[in-house]
Amino acid sequence: MATIKQVALEAGLSKSTVSRFIAQNGYVSDEARKKIEEAIKKLNFTPNLSAQSLKTKKNQLVGLLLPDISNPFFPMLAKGAEEFLKEKGYRVMLGNIGENHQSEHDYLKVLLQSNAAGIISTHDFKEEFPDLDIPSVIVDRVGHKSNYGVFSDNESGGRLAAKVIVEAGAKNVAVVSGSLNATNINNRFKASIAYLKEKKVDFKAFYSQSYDFEEIQKEAREVLANKENFDSIIAPSDIHAMAYIHEIHRLDKKIPEEIQIIGYDDIQMSQFIYPALSTIHQSAYQMGLEAAQLIYKIATDQPIEKSKIELPVHYVARETIRQKRKE
Repeated sequence: MATIKQVALEAGLSKSTVSRFIAQNGYVSDEARKKIEEAIKKLNFTPNLSAQSLKTKKNQLVGLLLPDISNPFFPMLAKGAEEFLKEKGYRVMLGNIGENHQSEHDYLKVLLQSNAAGIISTHDFKEEFPDLDIPSVIVDRVGHKSNYGVFSDNESGGRLAAKVIVEAGAKNVAVVSGSLNATNINNRFKASIAYLKEKKVDFKAFYSQSYDFEEIQKEAREVLANKENFDSIIAPSDIHAMAYIHEIHRLDKKIPEEIQIIGYDDIQMSQFIYPALSTIHQSAYQMGLEAAQLIYKIATDQPIEKSKIELPVHYVARETIRQKRKE
């Protein structure tokens, strides 16, 4: 069986450089990484990860704590993170924490006991536990106090959603917001409202308390029973938009002729419902990938160019928004 010393000789590098590469602990140049990978492949070298973990006091484990994996956005985020980390030899512990802080605390305890390399989470627990000694990257719901984070341009996304429906002739808009405790949702909501006010378009705000499809349907029923007679809906997520579409069909109203609706996220199923959902695209996969790359750099003491990464969004035109009015 090949040894680290043999790998170092084959690669033409020092034993300490090879050790840093295998332990994922410290900086190794791209050129050196390539040489080591080639030597490992040639010698069929298999590192003793458990022994290495005990030696470095850092396990090759990353916690991925997400609020609701029944929402298709988050499994795609998890996929982006896991594929990168797996390639680097890390394992991922997925935690479905919901809004339950006790569940999150339980996962944090396990990760600390396991000497995890880091945590990717939608909740910045460092505000609650400032002395917690574990690297963390916040995804999606990044606040001003977060040290590291990956998020979409929510302000532009919220404004774009409102712009799309206004340009399609909206006169009376129902603006639905998810939990305003979530920074991303709050920023989108405020941006949509600001644009509608700017364009002097009538609107009414509604607040959703759930991402459960059946619960959202109940909320949609109440909104659409409103005497306001809305002709447009801005939804906080594609899941919300789909629940509203289901209720609009039940009322035997035509989409988009009588009521137009725009979603947010561009989850895969949004293109397969009828009518296909017009939505604001944000890449869950890319968000997970960027977060994984960032936590990997932190864990291995690599240079970090940007501690907070903002991803662009764009509009995806399908069938739930009317064609733009001709001037």
